[in-house]
Amino acid sequence: MSHANLAVATLLAPLIAFFVALVFFRKKHDVAAGIAILGGLVSLVGSVWLLLDPAPAPELITAPWFEVGGIKLAFGALLDGRTLLMGAVVGLITMCVLVYSLGYMKHDPGKGRFFAFLGLFEWAMLSFSYAPNLLQGFIFWELVGLASFLLIGFWYEKPSAVAAAKKAFIMTRIGDVGMFVGLILLFGDVHTLDILEIGNIFAAPGLPEGVSAGRVELLAGLLFLGVMGKSAQFPLHTWLPDAMEGPTPVSALLHSATMVAAGVFLFARFHELFLDAPTMMTIILAIAVFTALISSTMAMAANDMKKILAFSSISQLGFMIIGLAAGSLFAGLFHLMTHALFKALLFLTAGAYIHEFGTNDIVAIGRAGGRKMRVTTLGLFAGGFALAGVPIFAGFWSKEVILGALHGPGAEVFLIGAYAAAFMTAYYTFRMIFLIVLPNTDSKAIVEEPAGSQGGHGPADHGHAHGAPKAPGTMRAPILVLSIGAVIAGLPFFGDAVAGLLGRPHEAHHAAITEMILPVAIVLAGVALAWLDFGGKKAPQRGIVAWFPPLERALKNRWYIDAFYRKTIIRFVNAFAALMYGAETRGFDGAGDALGRGTMKVGVSTAKSHTGRLPIFVGTAVAVLAIVSLSIALG
Repeated sequence: MSHANLAVATLLAPLIAFFVALVFFRKKHDVAAGIAILGGLVSLVGSVWLLLDPAPAPELITAPWFEVGGIKLAFGALLDGRTLLMGAVVGLITMCVLVYSLGYMKHDPGKGRFFAFLGLFEWAMLSFSYAPNLLQGFIFWELVGLASFLLIGFWYEKPSAVAAAKKAFIMTRIGDVGMFVGLILLFGDVHTLDILEIGNIFAAPGLPEGVSAGRVELLAGLLFLGVMGKSAQFPLHTWLPDAMEGPTPVSALLHSATMVAAGVFLFARFHELFLDAPTMMTIILAIAVFTALISSTMAMAANDMKKILAFSSISQLGFMIIGLAAGSLFAGLFHLMTHALFKALLFLTAGAYIHEFGTNDIVAIGRAGGRKMRVTTLGLFAGGFALAGVPIFAGFWSKEVILGALHGPGAEVFLIGAYAAAFMTAYYTFRMIFLIVLPNTDSKAIVEEPAGSQGGHGPADHGHAHGAPKAPGTMRAPILVLSIGAVIAGLPFFGDAVAGLLGRPHEAHHAAITEMILPVAIVLAGVALAWLDFGGKKAPQRGIVAWFPPLERALKNRWYIDAFYRKTIIRFVNAFAALMYGAETRGFDGAGDALGRGTMKVGVSTAKSHTGRLPIFVGTAVAVLAIVSLSIALG
C-alpha cells in the first residue's frame, strides 16, 4: 500500500469511528466500543507501517484547500522522522487504552459516548502530529484541547470533574494565545505556512534574511507559551493534577503520551527555530528544571496514586524539555517515547487497583491486598522501575541521554537540578511501590481514602471470591504489552534506531560505565531512602517530609500555588468581571432601558392628545395656520 493511502487511512479511521459511534450507536455501547477499537486498530497499523517503512526523504501528502494572497493552504500529512515517531506512539497508546477501557468502563452508562470521544481525540492528535503546515497544526492543536475537555469532564455530573475540565481548558488557552500570536508573527517573517520549509529556513547557517536575533527570541518565547500550557510547565502546570478527575483511561491517554506531550512535540517540531534563540533556550532550560524539581517534591507527599503520577508527568515533561533545551532533539523525543510507554502503563495499573479496591489511596490499596493482583503489580514494577531510572529499564536509557546533553559548559547548575529531580523521582516512585506491595497496618501511614470509598468492584464481582483479586482480561492485556515496552524500549538498539530516524545519529550517545556511576548511584540513593522510610519491616511509612510538618502541609497544598492564583489573579479577574457586568447591566443596559422608557412616555403623552374629536382637530389646524401666517407676515 502506498504511503499516501496509509496516511489517509491512519488519519481518517478514528474520525469515521467517532462520527459513526456517536451519531448512530451512542446508546449501543458494545457496538460503539467495537467501532472505536476498529478505528484505533486501523490507525495503529497505519502509523506503525509508516514508521517501519520510512521514505529516504520527508514526504508531503496533501490535498489543496484554498489559496489566498498567493499562499496555498492544504490539509494532509508530513511524513518525516518526528511525525512518524509521534504518530506511532499515539497509535499504540490509544489502542492500549481502547482495549483497557472495555473492562474499566464496562458498566458506565456513558460507555458509547466515551469511546466516541476517544476516537475524536485520536483523530485530533494524529492530525496535529502529522500536520504539514501551521494552519492544520493550530486547528488540530485546539481540537486536541476540545477533546481533552470532553474527556476530563466526561463524568459531568461530578462538580469536581466539570471544574477540572474548565480549569484545563482555560489554562491551556492562556498559553495558546501567546502561541497564536507567535505563529502569526512567524508567518509574517518567513512568508510560508509550510512546517518543513520553516525548519529548513532556520536550519540554514545564520539567521533568516530580514529576521533579527531579538525577533527570533520573541518568536521562541511566544511559541513556548503554548508549550507551557499544553505540557504543564511552571507556572501553567496546576491544571494537570486536577485533570485526574476524569476516568483513569483518559489519564493514561492524555497525560502520558498524547495531549501533554503535544507541547513537547511542538518544541521538537520547531527545534531549529529555538536553537537560533540561545537566550530563550536558557530561560526554557531554567523553567524546565524548576518544574521538574517542584513537581517531584509534590509527589513525595501525595497519597492519591493518580495525583502522584500526575506530578510525575509534569516532572518528566520537564525532563523532555530539558533535553530539547540543552540542544538535543533526540534526547527530548527519545524520552517522550519511553515515557509514553511506562507512564501509560503506570496509569493503567493505577486504574486496575482503583477499579478493584474503590480508592486512589496507595496506603489503602496496599492494605486491601494490592500486591495480590499479580499482573497489575508486575506492571507497577516495570513502570515504576522505568520511571525511577533503574538500569536496564526504558527510563534509565532516555534519562541518561538527557543528562549527557547537560554535560556542557555553563550547564552545571541545571545538571545539579536534574540530578536532584532524578533522586526525588526514585524516592517517590519506590515510596508508592513499597506502600502497595509491602503494607504494614502497624505503621504510621495514614489512610486518607479507605478502600471501597468509590464503590469498587471487589473479588466477588469478578468471580474470584476465593482467589487472588485480578483485573478483567481486557485490562490485563494492555498492562502486559506496555510492561514489555517499559523494559526494552530504551535499549541502545532502539535508541540508535530513533536517532537515525530523526537524522541525529551523532546524538545517540552511549555512556561509558564510568559515566553511569553517578546517575545510578543517585537513583539507588533515592531507592535506599525510600526503603528506610517505607520498605523495611520497622519502617515508619511516613516519609522524610513528615519530619517537617510545615513542609508536608506545603507539599500537600502544592506549594500554595493554586491558593496564590485564587487570591490574586482569579480574584482580580472575578472583580473585573463583576465590574464589567455592572457596567453592562446598570450602565449600558440601564441607559438603553431609560431611553426606551422615555420614548414610551412620550408616546403615551402624544397618544392622549389624539382624542378623535373633529372640532379639536380643526381648531388645532386653524391655530397652527394662524401662527404660521402671522410669523410670515411679521417676518
